[in-house]
Amino acid sequence: METFKIQQLTYFYPMKDEPALKDVTLSVDEGEFILVLGRSGSGKSTLGRVFNRIVPEFYGGRIKGRITGTDEIGMVFQDPEKQLVMDCVERELAFGLENIGAQYGIMKKKVMETLSFMNIMDVRGKKTYELSGGQKQKVAIGAMLSMGYRFLVLDEPTSQLDPSSSEEIMHVIKRLNDELGYTVILIEQTIDRCFHLADRILFMDEGRLIFDGTPREFAAWENAGKTEFLPSVSGLFSKLGWTDVPLTVKEGRSKLRKLESLVTGEVKNQKCGSGDEAIRTDNLCFAYEDGPPVLKGLDMTIYKGEILGIMGENGGGKSTLLKTFSGLLSPVKGRVSVDGEVGYLSQEPNDYLFNDTVYDELKFTLDNNNIKDYSVIDVILDELGISMCRNKNPRDLSSGEKQRVALASILVMDPDILLLDEPTRGLDRHLKNRLRGTILRLRDKGKTIVLITHDVEFAAGLCDRVCLLFDGSIAQVGSRYEVLGSGIYYSTQISKLFSGYNDSVLTLEDALGCVGFKRKGAL
Repeated sequence: METFKIQQLTYFYPMKDEPALKDVTLSVDEGEFILVLGRSGSGKSTLGRVFNRIVPEFYGGRIKGRITGTDEIGMVFQDPEKQLVMDCVERELAFGLENIGAQYGIMKKKVMETLSFMNIMDVRGKKTYELSGGQKQKVAIGAMLSMGYRFLVLDEPTSQLDPSSSEEIMHVIKRLNDELGYTVILIEQTIDRCFHLADRILFMDEGRLIFDGTPREFAAWENAGKTEFLPSVSGLFSKLGWTDVPLTVKEGRSKLRKLESLVTGEVKNQKCGSGDEAIRTDNLCFAYEDGPPVLKGLDMTIYKGEILGIMGENGGGKSTLLKTFSGLLSPVKGRVSVDGEVGYLSQEPNDYLFNDTVYDELKFTLDNNNIKDYSVIDVILDELGISMCRNKNPRDLSSGEKQRVALASILVMDPDILLLDEPTRGLDRHLKNRLRGTILRLRDKGKTIVLITHDVEFAAGLCDRVCLLFDGSIAQVGSRYEVLGSGIYYSTQISKLFSGYNDSVLTLEDALGCVGFKRKGAL
């Protein structure tokens, strides 16, 4: 049964000459699971806001076309900070119910069920501002569930979650769809874990809806730009010329059995750190005021000219560790030694954006550091693919564009050591690859880069070494092949595909480099 319909919708944000949505026609049936794909700035988030009338009723602007459907729609935004209004987790989940006058018994039941369903019972009494980014995201999703909305729009709900929590959230969303009949519109950039779950794929390009079909139809769709929006396993077989590409690791492994041969030689390993020290910690301990230990006696060395990726569970101490490197936090015990000028990018880009234009934002950084060579501004903007945003207000940009502007405000300082907290948040695969190239070029110039990421695929294609941090302690440090090549959650889809066949294959590039990797007979 059709529950929502959009007909020939064109929408302009206020004071904009270019439409954010162009002649979009779409219908949604009750109980569908729809995945919305597209590059950053393609109109995905704007389309999501149409469903619950935030566009145009909140944002304003010009609109033409017709929208019909239910008003009972819950939305989870890209940035959970924007929708957390209470200071306590339990009160946040109850806030919406209080506003509609729910009875106390019903309200308590729904809140407790949601805490259990989202696996956040352990933080029920915590202050929302004390939570990690991933925990805040879980609470934001839980607030929508406690309200009982049966139509959910989720805008990148896993962008700040570790791999384990991402799997958990996707399992929750799929259960809501399968077992309770919820209608789900999911906007995502990290697609390996959700592509095969969807009933339909919508693909946006420059404000237009240019594809609407099943995941398998999308995989077979002849479009040059669609490959980067396929899961890693599907992308591999697509690049090899297969027409019937697998959508999951399980399907992919069954096809591997039909291949003539797999290369047995080792993939060239990435270099591991050695030489001069950029950062060193000795028995590093930290705890927030009146709180439990967050960092527990860490001993680690980061070498000059290397890229170190820090991964681990939400709330495990990763961001706190980066803040001790930057000097924003002082250890309660132990020592941190840093050799070089540090540039630090937090996981919240809005903290860096307060000028009227992107150019002024970067100019402010240069002026503040007494650097008068403004030519570097356009070089960095072009490097990050945001030259078109030069004269725009940073607050009007998409989440991915804001992330890149915040990064640009750090790069213009040309620091010796770059500390990046989830730099790929809100970026599509094309922009991630561009960022990867930028970081590699910085390393080639002798810069040291330390980055926190939940994106295993990104870390596997970039980092020299990877450090796994759990509950404030280091679980493992080693080359990316050592750490990411044999994990359960902290492992790439390609590695899982080749496990037992060729354990040295970690990335798509590794797999494509396998001599003799071809299908029996004609492709």
